[in-house]
Order: sequence, then C-alpha cells, then structure tokens
Amino acid sequence: MAAKKRCTVICAAPEQDLEFIGSAVRESDFLVCADGGCDVLSRIDIIPDLIIGDFDSAESNDVFPLSERITLDTHKDDTDTMYCVKECMTRGYREFLFLGATGGRTDHLLANLSILLYLGNHGAHGVIRDKYNDIMMLDIGDNVINVDQGTTISVIPFGSAFAELSYKGLYYPLSHTKVTVEYPYTISNESCGDEVVITLHSGSALLFIVNNIGG
Repeated sequence: MAAKKRCTVICAAPEQDLEFIGSAVRESDFLVCADGGCDVLSRIDIIPDLIIGDFDSAESNDVFPLSERITLDTHKDDTDTMYCVKECMTRGYREFLFLGATGGRTDHLLANLSILLYLGNHGAHGVIRDKYNDIMMLDIGDNVINVDQGTTISVIPFGSAFAELSYKGLYYPLSHTKVTVEYPYTISNESCGDEVVITLHSGSALLFIVNNIGG
C-alpha cells in the first residue's frame, strides 16, 4: 500500500510556470515524471521518485539516475500520463495531482481531462492544477468547496450527455437543473461567500475553480 498519501504527476506541456510547479509540490508527495516532465523538474532541482515514459518528448533520458525508472515502448495504447496513473494505482495511490498538464496540444489536454474521469470511475480522485485553474470531476452528491468570496466557478458536463445540478453559495443558483453538453451555460459563476455546495444529482461534470488572474 502507498506509504505517501498523494501522487503528483509532472507532465510535459510546453507552457510551464516553473516557480508555480515548484510551489505546488509537497515534500510528502510521491513524485512521478511522465516522460518530458523530468526536464521540468531538472530545471527546478526537484528529484522525482519515479520516471515513466518512452522518452520521445524528453530532452535527456539520463537525468536523475538514482530515481526509479520505467521505460515504455513508443508503440502503446496508453499515454505516458495514463500509464503513470495505472502504475501508481497498483501501488495504492488514490489521490492524484497533475502539474504541467495544460497548455500546448489541445488533444493532450482532452486526454488529461479524460484521466480525471477514469480516476473517478475507479474509486480515485484527481486534480489538474495550473496557475489559473483547479480542474476536477464532481462526485455524485454534495461537493463542498471552500474558496475565497468572489472566486469564479464553472461547471461543464463531461463524460455524459447532461449533468443535473443544484448550487448553494453561488451568485446564480440552480435547483435540480439539467445542463447539457451542447449548451453548457454554467460558466463563470461567482461564489457569494467562502463555502459553495455543488450537488451533482446525476450525470458527470468537470468543476473549474478559477483564480481570477487577468479577468
């Protein structure tokens, strides 16, 4: 079983804020690099516990010689990040943080969002975090979110045709409202206080907690 509670996966998106990534990593994390993510950590002198990839996007495949390494075939079904998730779930991890998983190729971003859905469907939880957003799947039932007043909150159905939602503590409330994939108008809501309750009655949806930087 995992000795450390959280697994943090460093991905290789090209638009990186190295200072932010360094501040988001906890010393207690089990730290995994997905392929070129090892180049990110090499620039901020943080040593990973595990490196996984086919190293097609890494500048150098010989950094961190003392870290555990799993080398993958370039011809495979899983992305490097998905392989990291599956491997670490076999080691007992159920809480995941993904850094460097946004920016760059949009198809890679969508694949990473799908990993959040995969985790939720397999009894685990993931957060994709960058300088501007925390992105996660909503759980069925009440989701209690502690934020600063005025925080921007968006919800988008994902993985199902619609999501049935109720809101408390947001400027625009909802009550058992079906929001469809083709018309996700639940964008840019705002917290009225420091606690928001989003109830997911049915379906599945992504939650975006947005840091209000740049409007």
